[in-house]
Amino acid sequence: MKKLILLVSALVLAISLVGCNSKQASDKEKIVIWTQASADHPEGKMFSERVKKYNKANPDKLQVEIKNITRAGAGSGYIDKLNAAITSNSVPDIFTLDGPDVAAYVESGILGELDGHMSEGFKDGFTEAMIDQGTVDGKFYAMGYQDSGVAVMYNEDIINALPEDIKAMVPSSDEDWTWDQFVTLARKIDDFAKTTNDPAFKDYEVAVSLSLWEIPGGAYELGTYFFTPLLWGNDANIVAEDGVKVDGVLNSEKSVEALTKFSKLFEGSPLASASESEKAFHTGKAALSVSGFWFVSDIVNNYPNLKFKTVRYPKMSENFDGLYTPSGSWAFVRNGQIEDEERVKQTVEVMEWLNNDEAHKEYYHANGAIPGRINSIDVIDTDTENPYHNEAWKVLKYQVENTNKSRPVSPGYPYLSETFSKDVVLKIAQNKATDPKTIKKYLDDASKKIDGEFEKYRK
Repeated sequence: MKKLILLVSALVLAISLVGCNSKQASDKEKIVIWTQASADHPEGKMFSERVKKYNKANPDKLQVEIKNITRAGAGSGYIDKLNAAITSNSVPDIFTLDGPDVAAYVESGILGELDGHMSEGFKDGFTEAMIDQGTVDGKFYAMGYQDSGVAVMYNEDIINALPEDIKAMVPSSDEDWTWDQFVTLARKIDDFAKTTNDPAFKDYEVAVSLSLWEIPGGAYELGTYFFTPLLWGNDANIVAEDGVKVDGVLNSEKSVEALTKFSKLFEGSPLASASESEKAFHTGKAALSVSGFWFVSDIVNNYPNLKFKTVRYPKMSENFDGLYTPSGSWAFVRNGQIEDEERVKQTVEVMEWLNNDEAHKEYYHANGAIPGRINSIDVIDTDTENPYHNEAWKVLKYQVENTNKSRPVSPGYPYLSETFSKDVVLKIAQNKATDPKTIKKYLDDASKKIDGEFEKYRK
Protein backbone atom coordinates (compact mmCIF):
# COMPACT_ATOMS: atom_id res chain seq x y z
CA MET A 1 0.00 0.00 0.00
CA LYS A 2 2.76 2.45 0.89
CA LYS A 3 4.44 1.75 -2.43
CA LEU A 4 1.23 2.53 -4.25
CA ILE A 5 0.84 5.81 -2.39
CA LEU A 6 4.34 6.81 -3.46
CA LEU A 7 3.59 5.67 -6.98
CA VAL A 8 0.46 7.76 -7.30
CA SER A 9 2.35 10.83 -6.06
CA ALA A 10 4.79 10.41 -8.95
CA LEU A 11 2.22 9.81 -11.67
CA VAL A 12 1.65 13.46 -12.59
CA LEU A 13 5.26 13.64 -13.75
CA ALA A 14 4.89 10.29 -15.50
CA ILE A 15 1.86 11.47 -17.45
CA SER A 16 3.73 14.56 -18.68
CA LEU A 17 6.46 12.29 -19.98
CA VAL A 18 3.93 10.08 -21.72
CA GLY A 19 2.27 13.08 -23.33
CA CYS A 20 5.57 14.23 -24.81
CA ASN A 21 6.45 10.87 -26.26
CA SER A 22 4.38 9.21 -28.98
CA LYS A 23 6.17 5.88 -28.65
CA GLN A 24 3.76 3.02 -27.98
CA ALA A 25 4.20 1.50 -24.54
CA SER A 26 4.22 -2.12 -25.73
CA ASP A 27 6.06 -4.01 -28.45
CA LYS A 28 4.03 -3.37 -31.60
CA GLU A 29 4.37 -6.98 -32.70
CA LYS A 30 2.49 -8.43 -29.75
CA ILE A 31 -0.04 -7.65 -27.03
CA VAL A 32 1.75 -7.67 -23.67
CA ILE A 33 0.11 -8.53 -20.35
CA TRP A 34 1.60 -8.14 -16.88
CA THR A 35 0.15 -9.91 -13.86
CA GLN A 36 1.13 -9.89 -10.20
CA ALA A 37 0.96 -13.68 -9.95
CA SER A 38 4.18 -15.69 -10.13
CA ALA A 39 4.51 -18.09 -13.06
CA ASP A 40 4.51 -21.18 -10.82
CA HIS A 41 1.46 -20.11 -8.77
CA PRO A 42 -1.94 -21.57 -9.79
CA GLU A 43 -3.08 -18.03 -10.62
CA GLY A 44 -0.09 -17.42 -12.87
CA LYS A 45 -0.51 -20.79 -14.53
CA MET A 46 -4.20 -20.24 -15.25
CA PHE A 47 -3.52 -16.95 -17.02
CA SER A 48 -0.74 -18.53 -19.09
CA GLU A 49 -3.04 -21.34 -20.16
CA ARG A 50 -5.76 -18.89 -21.07
CA VAL A 51 -3.35 -16.84 -23.20
CA LYS A 52 -2.12 -19.98 -24.98
CA LYS A 53 -5.70 -20.79 -25.92
CA TYR A 54 -6.24 -17.27 -27.27
CA ASN A 55 -3.12 -17.39 -29.41
CA LYS A 56 -4.07 -20.78 -30.80
CA ALA A 57 -7.61 -19.61 -31.61
CA ASN A 58 -6.36 -16.38 -33.22
CA PRO A 59 -3.24 -17.22 -35.28
CA ASP A 60 -3.78 -14.32 -37.70
CA LYS A 61 -3.92 -11.64 -35.01
CA LEU A 62 -1.21 -10.10 -32.85
CA GLN A 63 -0.09 -12.80 -30.47
CA VAL A 64 -0.31 -12.26 -26.73
CA GLU A 65 2.64 -12.49 -24.34
CA ILE A 66 2.16 -12.70 -20.60
CA LYS A 67 4.74 -11.71 -18.01
CA ASN A 68 4.35 -12.84 -14.42
CA ILE A 69 5.89 -10.42 -11.93
CA THR A 70 5.71 -11.62 -8.33
CA ARG A 71 4.07 -9.19 -5.92
CA ALA A 72 6.90 -9.24 -3.35
CA GLY A 73 10.43 -8.09 -2.65
CA ALA A 74 11.85 -4.60 -2.05
CA GLY A 75 12.55 -2.92 -5.36
CA SER A 76 11.57 -5.96 -7.38
CA GLY A 77 7.87 -6.34 -6.65
CA TYR A 78 5.01 -5.88 -9.05
CA ILE A 79 4.15 -2.30 -8.09
CA ASP A 80 7.82 -1.29 -8.38
CA LYS A 81 7.98 -2.68 -11.92
CA LEU A 82 4.77 -0.92 -12.82
CA ASN A 83 6.09 2.33 -11.37
CA ALA A 84 9.23 2.05 -13.47
CA ALA A 85 7.20 1.24 -16.59
CA ILE A 86 5.00 4.32 -16.09
CA THR A 87 7.93 6.69 -15.70
CA SER A 88 9.72 5.20 -18.73
CA ASN A 89 6.61 5.09 -20.94
CA SER A 90 6.73 1.31 -21.27
CA VAL A 91 3.43 0.32 -19.69
CA PRO A 92 2.12 -3.00 -21.06
CA ASP A 93 -1.10 -3.16 -23.05
CA ILE A 94 -2.91 -4.97 -20.23
CA PHE A 95 -2.01 -5.31 -16.57
CA THR A 96 -3.57 -6.29 -13.27
CA LEU A 97 -4.52 -4.04 -10.36
CA ASP A 98 -6.21 -4.69 -7.05
CA GLY A 99 -9.78 -3.46 -7.45
CA PRO A 100 -9.72 -0.63 -4.87
CA ASP A 101 -6.56 0.79 -6.44
CA VAL A 102 -8.12 1.33 -9.86
CA ALA A 103 -9.40 4.84 -9.07
CA ALA A 104 -5.90 6.08 -8.22
CA TYR A 105 -4.64 5.10 -11.66
CA VAL A 106 -7.69 6.56 -13.35
CA GLU A 107 -7.09 9.84 -11.50
CA SER A 108 -3.55 9.88 -12.86
CA GLY A 109 -4.57 9.19 -16.46
CA ILE A 110 -2.88 5.81 -16.79
CA LEU A 111 -5.94 3.68 -17.57
CA GLY A 112 -8.12 3.56 -20.64
CA GLU A 113 -11.87 3.22 -20.28
CA LEU A 114 -13.59 0.12 -21.64
CA ASP A 115 -17.07 1.44 -22.41
CA GLY A 116 -17.55 1.71 -26.16
CA HIS A 117 -14.88 -0.91 -26.86
CA MET A 118 -16.46 -4.05 -25.35
CA SER A 119 -18.80 -6.48 -27.07
CA GLU A 120 -22.46 -5.62 -26.61
CA GLY A 121 -23.72 -6.80 -23.23
CA PHE A 122 -20.32 -8.07 -22.05
CA LYS A 123 -20.11 -5.74 -19.05
CA ASP A 124 -23.59 -6.77 -17.92
CA GLY A 125 -22.28 -10.32 -17.42
CA PHE A 126 -20.29 -9.24 -14.37
CA THR A 127 -21.84 -9.26 -10.90
CA GLU A 128 -22.97 -5.92 -9.49
CA ALA A 129 -20.01 -5.82 -7.10
CA MET A 130 -17.54 -6.37 -9.95
CA ILE A 131 -19.12 -3.62 -12.05
CA ASP A 132 -19.07 -1.20 -9.13
CA GLN A 133 -15.44 -2.05 -8.36
CA GLY A 134 -14.38 -1.27 -11.93
CA THR A 135 -16.40 1.93 -12.36
CA VAL A 136 -14.95 5.39 -11.69
CA ASP A 137 -17.00 8.54 -12.29
CA GLY A 138 -19.55 6.52 -14.24
CA LYS A 139 -17.01 4.96 -16.60
CA PHE A 140 -15.91 1.31 -16.61
CA TYR A 141 -12.16 0.67 -16.42
CA ALA A 142 -11.50 -2.71 -14.82
CA MET A 143 -12.63 -6.28 -15.42
CA GLY A 144 -12.44 -8.21 -12.16
CA TYR A 145 -11.29 -11.74 -12.93
CA GLN A 146 -12.48 -13.05 -9.58
CA ASP A 147 -14.56 -11.99 -6.61
CA SER A 148 -13.98 -12.75 -2.95
CA GLY A 149 -15.89 -13.15 0.27
CA VAL A 150 -15.76 -13.19 4.06
CA ALA A 151 -17.91 -15.30 6.36
CA VAL A 152 -17.81 -16.57 9.95
CA MET A 153 -16.44 -20.00 10.78
CA TYR A 154 -16.70 -21.92 14.02
CA ASN A 155 -14.88 -24.89 15.48
CA GLU A 156 -17.41 -27.72 15.46
CA ASP A 157 -15.78 -29.66 18.30
CA ILE A 158 -15.81 -26.61 20.57
CA ILE A 159 -19.42 -25.77 19.76
CA ASN A 160 -20.52 -29.38 20.32
CA ALA A 161 -18.93 -29.30 23.77
CA LEU A 162 -21.13 -26.37 24.84
CA PRO A 163 -24.34 -26.67 26.86
CA GLU A 164 -27.45 -27.00 24.71
CA ASP A 165 -28.71 -23.48 25.45
CA ILE A 166 -25.49 -21.96 24.10
CA LYS A 167 -25.38 -24.27 21.09
CA ALA A 168 -28.88 -23.10 20.25
CA MET A 169 -27.51 -19.58 19.75
CA VAL A 170 -25.48 -20.65 16.73
CA PRO A 171 -27.34 -19.84 13.49
CA SER A 172 -27.68 -22.31 10.65
CA SER A 173 -25.73 -21.66 7.47
CA ASP A 174 -28.80 -20.25 5.70
CA GLU A 175 -29.82 -17.81 8.45
CA ASP A 176 -28.98 -14.13 8.88
CA TRP A 177 -27.79 -13.00 12.30
CA THR A 178 -26.57 -9.79 13.89
CA TRP A 179 -23.30 -8.56 15.33
CA ASP A 180 -24.93 -8.34 18.78
CA GLN A 181 -25.85 -12.03 18.55
CA PHE A 182 -22.31 -12.85 17.43
CA VAL A 183 -20.76 -11.04 20.41
CA THR A 184 -23.25 -12.57 22.85
CA LEU A 185 -22.41 -16.06 21.57
CA ALA A 186 -18.69 -15.34 21.88
CA ARG A 187 -19.17 -14.18 25.49
CA LYS A 188 -21.09 -17.34 26.40
CA ILE A 189 -18.38 -19.48 24.82
CA ASP A 190 -15.62 -17.66 26.70
CA ASP A 191 -17.44 -17.90 30.01
CA PHE A 192 -17.87 -21.64 29.53
CA ALA A 193 -14.23 -22.05 28.49
CA LYS A 194 -13.16 -20.79 31.92
CA THR A 195 -15.06 -23.56 33.70
CA THR A 196 -14.67 -26.65 31.50
CA ASN A 197 -12.07 -29.38 31.24
CA ASP A 198 -13.48 -30.67 27.96
CA PRO A 199 -10.63 -31.69 25.61
CA ALA A 200 -12.17 -29.59 22.82
CA PHE A 201 -10.92 -26.54 24.75
CA LYS A 202 -7.39 -27.81 25.43
CA ASP A 203 -5.78 -25.32 23.03
CA TYR A 204 -8.35 -22.56 23.54
CA GLU A 205 -6.90 -19.04 23.48
CA VAL A 206 -9.63 -16.63 22.37
CA ALA A 207 -13.31 -16.82 21.59
CA VAL A 208 -12.93 -14.97 18.28
CA SER A 209 -10.08 -14.85 15.80
CA LEU A 210 -9.97 -11.58 13.79
CA SER A 211 -6.51 -12.00 12.18
CA LEU A 212 -5.55 -8.54 13.51
CA TRP A 213 -2.00 -9.75 14.05
CA GLU A 214 -1.48 -9.29 10.31
CA ILE A 215 -2.10 -5.52 10.31
CA PRO A 216 1.15 -4.33 12.01
CA GLY A 217 3.07 -6.28 9.38
CA GLY A 218 1.53 -4.18 6.62
CA ALA A 219 -1.69 -6.06 5.85
CA TYR A 220 -3.73 -2.88 6.22
CA GLU A 221 -6.27 -3.91 3.64
CA LEU A 222 -7.26 -6.91 5.71
CA GLY A 223 -8.52 -4.66 8.51
CA THR A 224 -10.51 -2.53 6.08
CA TYR A 225 -11.75 -5.44 4.01
CA PHE A 226 -12.90 -7.48 7.02
CA PHE A 227 -14.49 -4.66 9.03
CA THR A 228 -15.78 -1.89 6.73
CA PRO A 229 -18.92 -4.09 6.43
CA LEU A 230 -19.72 -3.26 10.05
CA LEU A 231 -20.30 0.31 8.89
CA TRP A 232 -22.07 -0.69 5.67
CA GLY A 233 -24.53 -2.81 7.62
CA ASN A 234 -25.35 0.20 9.78
CA ASP A 235 -26.00 2.59 6.84
CA ALA A 236 -22.55 4.16 7.21
CA ASN A 237 -19.31 4.15 5.24
CA ILE A 238 -15.64 5.11 5.43
CA VAL A 239 -15.80 7.69 2.61
CA ALA A 240 -18.52 9.61 0.77
CA GLU A 241 -19.85 8.59 -2.64
CA ASP A 242 -17.51 11.09 -4.30
CA GLY A 243 -14.56 9.12 -2.95
CA VAL A 244 -12.79 12.17 -1.52
CA LYS A 245 -14.86 13.40 1.45
CA VAL A 246 -14.40 11.65 4.79
CA ASP A 247 -15.36 14.07 7.58
CA GLY A 248 -19.00 13.58 8.49
CA VAL A 249 -18.98 10.12 6.93
CA LEU A 250 -16.29 8.01 8.59
CA ASN A 251 -16.91 9.76 11.93
CA SER A 252 -20.72 9.82 11.72
CA GLU A 253 -22.97 8.71 14.58
CA LYS A 254 -23.77 5.48 12.77
CA SER A 255 -20.07 4.73 12.32
CA VAL A 256 -19.47 5.28 16.03
CA GLU A 257 -22.43 3.05 16.85
CA ALA A 258 -21.19 0.23 14.61
CA LEU A 259 -17.62 0.32 15.90
CA THR A 260 -18.80 0.53 19.49
CA LYS A 261 -20.59 -2.78 18.92
CA PHE A 262 -17.39 -4.16 17.38
CA SER A 263 -15.46 -2.99 20.45
CA LYS A 264 -17.58 -5.21 22.70
CA LEU A 265 -15.18 -7.99 21.71
CA PHE A 266 -12.52 -6.23 23.80
CA GLU A 267 -14.66 -5.32 26.80
CA GLY A 268 -13.93 -6.77 30.24
CA SER A 269 -12.32 -10.15 29.73
CA PRO A 270 -11.51 -9.74 26.00
CA LEU A 271 -13.08 -12.11 23.52
CA ALA A 272 -10.53 -11.26 20.83
CA SER A 273 -6.96 -10.03 20.78
CA ALA A 274 -4.80 -7.84 18.57
CA SER A 275 -1.93 -10.19 19.33
CA GLU A 276 -3.61 -13.56 18.90
CA SER A 277 -1.48 -16.48 17.73
CA GLU A 278 -0.91 -16.79 14.01
CA LYS A 279 -3.70 -18.86 12.47
CA ALA A 280 -5.38 -19.20 15.84
CA PHE A 281 -8.57 -20.61 14.35
CA HIS A 282 -6.81 -23.09 12.08
CA THR A 283 -4.92 -24.53 15.05
CA GLY A 284 -7.88 -24.93 17.41
CA LYS A 285 -7.10 -21.88 19.54
CA ALA A 286 -10.27 -19.94 18.65
CA ALA A 287 -13.91 -20.97 18.71
CA LEU A 288 -15.09 -18.46 16.10
CA SER A 289 -13.35 -16.70 13.24
CA VAL A 290 -14.03 -13.89 10.78
CA SER A 291 -12.67 -15.75 7.78
CA GLY A 292 -11.71 -14.88 4.23
CA PHE A 293 -12.75 -17.27 1.46
CA TRP A 294 -9.14 -18.43 1.18
CA PHE A 295 -9.45 -20.03 4.61
CA VAL A 296 -11.52 -22.84 3.09
CA SER A 297 -8.83 -24.34 0.87
CA ASP A 298 -6.10 -23.62 3.43
CA ILE A 299 -7.92 -25.50 6.17
CA VAL A 300 -9.06 -28.37 3.94
CA ASN A 301 -5.58 -28.86 2.48
CA ASN A 302 -3.34 -28.05 5.45
CA TYR A 303 -5.41 -28.57 8.61
CA PRO A 304 -7.46 -31.68 7.77
CA ASN A 305 -8.19 -32.49 11.41
CA LEU A 306 -10.03 -29.22 12.02
CA LYS A 307 -13.78 -29.61 11.86
CA PHE A 308 -15.13 -26.22 10.85
CA LYS A 309 -18.59 -24.95 10.07
CA THR A 310 -19.49 -21.77 8.22
CA VAL A 311 -22.28 -19.20 8.68
CA ARG A 312 -23.04 -15.83 7.15
CA TYR A 313 -21.24 -12.60 7.96
CA PRO A 314 -23.29 -10.89 10.72
CA LYS A 315 -25.40 -7.82 10.02
CA MET A 316 -25.19 -4.76 12.23
CA SER A 317 -28.96 -4.32 12.16
CA GLU A 318 -31.52 -7.09 11.84
CA ASN A 319 -33.67 -4.99 9.50
CA PHE A 320 -30.86 -3.92 7.18
CA ASP A 321 -31.58 -5.22 3.66
CA GLY A 322 -28.82 -3.58 1.59
CA LEU A 323 -25.52 -4.94 0.33
CA TYR A 324 -22.95 -5.31 3.09
CA THR A 325 -20.68 -8.36 2.78
CA PRO A 326 -17.08 -7.70 1.71
CA SER A 327 -15.99 -8.51 -1.82
CA GLY A 328 -13.67 -7.53 -4.64
CA SER A 329 -10.27 -8.59 -5.86
CA TRP A 330 -7.74 -8.10 -8.62
CA ALA A 331 -8.77 -7.02 -12.09
CA PHE A 332 -7.43 -6.56 -15.62
CA VAL A 333 -7.08 -2.98 -16.89
CA ARG A 334 -5.71 -1.51 -20.12
CA ASN A 335 -3.05 1.07 -20.94
CA GLY A 336 -4.89 4.29 -21.68
CA GLN A 337 -1.96 5.81 -23.58
CA ILE A 338 -2.35 3.55 -26.63
CA GLU A 339 -3.97 5.54 -29.44
CA ASP A 340 -4.03 2.96 -32.28
CA GLU A 341 -7.73 2.04 -32.50
CA GLU A 342 -7.09 -1.42 -33.97
CA ARG A 343 -4.68 -2.18 -31.17
CA VAL A 344 -7.16 -0.93 -28.57
CA LYS A 345 -9.85 -3.09 -30.17
CA GLN A 346 -7.74 -6.24 -29.92
CA THR A 347 -6.55 -5.33 -26.43
CA VAL A 348 -10.13 -5.19 -25.16
CA GLU A 349 -10.90 -8.40 -27.08
CA VAL A 350 -8.07 -10.12 -25.18
CA MET A 351 -9.41 -8.71 -21.90
CA GLU A 352 -12.81 -10.20 -22.70
CA TRP A 353 -11.15 -13.55 -23.45
CA LEU A 354 -9.51 -13.41 -20.03
CA ASN A 355 -12.81 -12.51 -18.37
CA ASN A 356 -15.61 -14.33 -20.16
CA ASP A 357 -17.86 -16.90 -18.50
CA GLU A 358 -15.63 -19.81 -19.53
CA ALA A 359 -12.52 -18.12 -18.16
CA HIS A 360 -14.10 -17.44 -14.77
CA LYS A 361 -15.09 -21.10 -14.52
CA GLU A 362 -11.54 -22.14 -15.36
CA TYR A 363 -10.15 -19.81 -12.70
CA TYR A 364 -12.39 -21.36 -10.07
CA HIS A 365 -11.13 -24.84 -10.90
CA ALA A 366 -7.50 -23.71 -11.03
CA ASN A 367 -7.33 -21.34 -8.09
CA GLY A 368 -10.54 -21.62 -6.09
CA ALA A 369 -11.34 -18.09 -7.26
CA ILE A 370 -14.94 -16.97 -6.74
CA PRO A 371 -16.32 -16.14 -10.21
CA GLY A 372 -17.08 -12.51 -10.87
CA ARG A 373 -19.52 -13.27 -13.67
CA ILE A 374 -23.17 -14.06 -13.09
CA ASN A 375 -23.33 -17.08 -15.40
CA SER A 376 -20.21 -18.63 -13.89
CA ILE A 377 -21.15 -18.68 -10.21
CA ASP A 378 -22.87 -22.06 -10.51
CA VAL A 379 -19.49 -23.65 -11.22
CA ILE A 380 -18.81 -23.45 -7.48
CA ASP A 381 -18.82 -27.07 -6.35
CA THR A 382 -20.91 -27.61 -3.22
CA ASP A 383 -21.28 -31.35 -3.68
CA THR A 384 -17.82 -32.69 -2.90
CA GLU A 385 -16.95 -35.44 -0.44
CA ASN A 386 -16.01 -32.80 2.15
CA PRO A 387 -19.12 -31.44 3.93
CA TYR A 388 -17.14 -28.58 5.50
CA HIS A 389 -16.00 -27.38 2.08
CA ASN A 390 -19.56 -27.70 0.74
CA GLU A 391 -21.15 -25.67 3.52
CA ALA A 392 -18.52 -22.92 3.36
CA TRP A 393 -19.00 -22.49 -0.37
CA LYS A 394 -22.79 -22.49 -0.10
CA VAL A 395 -22.52 -19.55 2.30
CA LEU A 396 -19.98 -17.71 0.13
CA LYS A 397 -22.01 -18.37 -3.01
CA TYR A 398 -25.12 -16.97 -1.35
CA GLN A 399 -23.26 -13.82 -0.35
CA VAL A 400 -21.76 -13.33 -3.83
CA GLU A 401 -25.21 -13.59 -5.39
CA ASN A 402 -27.15 -11.60 -2.80
CA THR A 403 -25.18 -9.39 -0.41
CA ASN A 404 -21.66 -8.68 -1.71
CA LYS A 405 -20.67 -5.03 -1.94
CA SER A 406 -17.58 -3.56 -3.59
CA ARG A 407 -15.11 -1.57 -1.54
CA PRO A 408 -15.26 2.23 -1.91
CA VAL A 409 -14.01 3.79 -5.13
CA SER A 410 -11.54 6.52 -4.19
CA PRO A 411 -8.38 7.90 -5.81
CA GLY A 412 -6.82 7.86 -2.36
CA TYR A 413 -8.05 4.43 -1.34
CA PRO A 414 -4.63 3.06 -0.28
CA TYR A 415 -4.20 5.87 2.25
CA LEU A 416 -7.84 5.58 3.34
CA SER A 417 -7.50 1.86 3.91
CA GLU A 418 -4.22 2.08 5.80
CA THR A 419 -5.48 4.84 8.08
CA PHE A 420 -8.80 3.19 8.88
CA SER A 421 -7.13 -0.14 9.57
CA LYS A 422 -4.25 1.17 11.72
CA ASP A 423 -5.78 4.24 13.36
CA VAL A 424 -9.26 2.92 14.05
CA VAL A 425 -9.66 -0.87 13.91
CA LEU A 426 -6.26 -1.76 15.36
CA LYS A 427 -6.34 1.02 17.97
CA ILE A 428 -9.70 -0.18 19.28
CA ALA A 429 -8.29 -3.68 19.66
CA GLN A 430 -4.89 -2.76 21.08
CA ASN A 431 -6.22 -0.19 23.56
CA LYS A 432 -9.36 -2.16 24.35
CA ALA A 433 -11.28 1.03 23.70
CA THR A 434 -14.97 0.39 24.23
CA ASP A 435 -16.58 3.72 25.07
CA PRO A 436 -18.20 5.72 22.24
CA LYS A 437 -16.33 8.91 23.18
CA THR A 438 -12.92 7.33 22.63
CA ILE A 439 -14.03 5.64 19.44
CA LYS A 440 -15.43 8.94 18.16
CA LYS A 441 -12.03 10.55 18.83
CA TYR A 442 -10.26 7.81 16.84
CA LEU A 443 -12.67 8.39 13.96
CA ASP A 444 -12.36 12.20 14.18
CA ASP A 445 -8.57 11.99 14.15
CA ALA A 446 -8.57 9.56 11.24
CA SER A 447 -11.05 11.71 9.30
CA LYS A 448 -8.95 14.82 9.75
CA LYS A 449 -5.83 12.96 8.68
CA ILE A 450 -7.46 11.46 5.57
CA ASP A 451 -9.24 14.66 4.55
CA GLY A 452 -5.91 16.49 4.70
CA GLU A 453 -4.37 13.92 2.37
CA PHE A 454 -7.41 14.01 0.08
CA GLU A 455 -7.30 17.77 -0.40
CA LYS A 456 -5.27 17.24 -3.58
CA TYR A 457 -8.09 15.19 -5.12
CA ARG A 458 -10.82 17.77 -4.60
CA LYS A 459 -11.62 19.74 -7.72
